[in-house]
Amino acid sequence: MLSSTVSFAVHLYSSLQGVQTFRRVLGYVLPYSNMASTKVNFNSKHLTKGDPLPPFTGKLRVFNMRFCPFAQRTVLALIAKNIDYEVVNVDLYDKPEWLTSVSAFGKVPALEISKGVSIFESLVTVEYLDEVYPQRPLLPKDPLLKAKDKILVEGFAGVHTLYFKLVKFPETITQDNIAAYFRGIDLIQSELQQRGTKFLDGEQPGYADYMIWPWFERLLVLNSDIAKLDEEKYKLVLTYIDNLSKDPVVVEYKLPDGALLTFQKAYSNNVKPNYDLLLEN
Repeated sequence: MLSSTVSFAVHLYSSLQGVQTFRRVLGYVLPYSNMASTKVNFNSKHLTKGDPLPPFTGKLRVFNMRFCPFAQRTVLALIAKNIDYEVVNVDLYDKPEWLTSVSAFGKVPALEISKGVSIFESLVTVEYLDEVYPQRPLLPKDPLLKAKDKILVEGFAGVHTLYFKLVKFPETITQDNIAAYFRGIDLIQSELQQRGTKFLDGEQPGYADYMIWPWFERLLVLNSDIAKLDEEKYKLVLTYIDNLSKDPVVVEYKLPDGALLTFQKAYSNNVKPNYDLLLEN
């Protein structure tokens, strides 16, 4: 039996195009818990105006900003799926001249797939990764559940808006903003009740969980009375947030509370934040 299995694996390897493809197939077959973690330097210097574009090494790479919640979505997907990749951090105040060559909108995240070929926008990059790298699928296979996950993520937009206004323009917060925030939270609570699972996507986090987590991480540190959740009414959501905060993928990329607070305060004070704050600690 063992010799048959080995023979099959050797045959499979020889029939696939390249080592990377073989690793993707193995990742689909092997349990996620048995896969070795890919070590990546998340806290490299943020490249700025005048800095050259690092040469493409042939490895998948993500253009990132360490404190960006949208870019965090892409990195969480990369970590969860144990993909081998590199990070290029970018200063978004004084952007490198080449940034628009990898991201037409001049934003992060952008995912460089091969030399001169990249895609951008957080949800687009995550769906691409989920299709190309089959290990640990993040989106549900069931079309209805997949649609519901995407609705949850879209419905979370009110949470994004309130968070950014709390940090940058608190004087512009309206009752409509607050109502939209709580509609997003209520939608999460309703789905958790209906699904009856630890996470939105089952016993381990998936697409919906990782796509909304970055704003929970930031709101927990911000600790605003406006965004505070009633402990009795939102007990299910609060337990969910606590469970998600302990997930190994989330923990691996999580920002230190003090650094996140310092970064947020810079935005509140309308000064350029120290993107390389984590290199100094």
